[in-house]
Amino acid sequence: MATWCSVWGLALALGVGCTGSRRPDSVVVLPLPTSGVWEAESTHPIRWTVPTDLGKIDSTVTIIVSHDGGENWWELAEANIEEKVFPWVVPAGYERARLGVLFHVTDSGGNIEDLRLAESADVVLGPSTKKSYTWEQVAVDAPFGPRDGAGGIVHGGKMWLIGGWNPDKFALACANDVWSSVDGAKWVLEKPNTFVDREKFDGKTDWEGRHFAGYQSLGGKMWIIGGDPNQGYYQTDVWSSPDGKKWTRTDLHSVTPRINEKTGQPYLASEWRPVEESQFGLRTAHITGVFDGKLFVMGGQRISVFVDPDWPGRPAAAFNDVWTSTDGAAFEQVKTKGTMWSPRGYVSETVDFKGRMWLVGGGLHDDAIGGRPDREYTNDVWSTKDGASWSPTPEEPPFSPRFWHNVKVFDDRIWVINGYDGGDNLADVWYTADGRNWYSAHPPPAFVGRHAGTAWVHDDALFVGSGNAIFEKWHSDVWKMKRAP
Repeated sequence: MATWCSVWGLALALGVGCTGSRRPDSVVVLPLPTSGVWEAESTHPIRWTVPTDLGKIDSTVTIIVSHDGGENWWELAEANIEEKVFPWVVPAGYERARLGVLFHVTDSGGNIEDLRLAESADVVLGPSTKKSYTWEQVAVDAPFGPRDGAGGIVHGGKMWLIGGWNPDKFALACANDVWSSVDGAKWVLEKPNTFVDREKFDGKTDWEGRHFAGYQSLGGKMWIIGGDPNQGYYQTDVWSSPDGKKWTRTDLHSVTPRINEKTGQPYLASEWRPVEESQFGLRTAHITGVFDGKLFVMGGQRISVFVDPDWPGRPAAAFNDVWTSTDGAAFEQVKTKGTMWSPRGYVSETVDFKGRMWLVGGGLHDDAIGGRPDREYTNDVWSTKDGASWSPTPEEPPFSPRFWHNVKVFDDRIWVINGYDGGDNLADVWYTADGRNWYSAHPPPAFVGRHAGTAWVHDDALFVGSGNAIFEKWHSDVWKMKRAP
């Protein structure tokens, strides 16, 4: 018979016996993925559902673990029952683990009665792949100035910062300047901000200011794919440049003028801007990436609170479609099949990792007019080898659901950096070598939480800069992270 020890599991670990109550008769399954290996030092969330049939129970639950198939149990921690999740850091030195969540009640005399155990199957444990990294702030106030949503591209041996949003800094809220750096500390203005007067701006020869657009490098060129609705319309134009100075528009697009109902003639552009629509359609917050020699555009949203839905007659919508292009001109929709990720946007990019394209997290903006009263946040992980068939990673990551975060590949790992989860601007940084086991990189305390920052992988280092800390300020700092010696 299994030795049972509930709240007093530490006593069992010390070999002094168990003073808790007997093992509860009511045992239910705690669903945990068991098809893979959980690595030592990685973090995995243990989730539970609060029972509704037990009557009055304690406001805390006891998290327990067994390493011998349920014969002996040890207490890990107590947690608030309403949190419904406990982040477990896998210990080293064990081959397997069985997790449990114990629901109990304590009477007025302090006696504990165990009511129900939610118990998992055994999980296989393996060695750690955790690494050590060092952080250094290389720029406190970079000359590009505070902003969020700026593009980050590595191209031609340099890091590039492109555009961004700061309504206190830029005349039209967003900028179209371009900066470059070889070390993250010194920055060179390659193209000044020319988007300062909408009436005088020539949109045929230069791209409008924007933020959190698609920013990629492919075929010896930098690419800007789409934009935002901050000007009162959707930007779905595509631009490329080999040097960051001269930009060329490439996308095939339709132009729809608005007709004056009194005269029957189109309004002049100065009176009402015609709708320009690329082949992937009107949207914002879309997700872009480069994979298999192609540009990818996917997901995103049309938001009625930002753009009048009566013009151009496109209702609010959320997308999980996928489009590709080899030249930035023609875009073809991919025929997806099987299970797909939920409609979402607000992810800096997809990444190419171990022969697959990966999408991490994302969400949707609230849109009261469009019938979406609340924002939505996710933290699920998906990958594909062709853009058509997508597979979810069974393990839930330990970081909170979020959007406006950065995703990069560095040191043969996928990295998730910062973001916003509906309550906080985040200062956490996580990495994984397999999409299933995640480790924290623990930025220093001076690294301020932010969303819509900019990230680069350059010169064997990961750089993170700029971004927005709501209720505090925009940032123009730059941090550098490297492998510890």
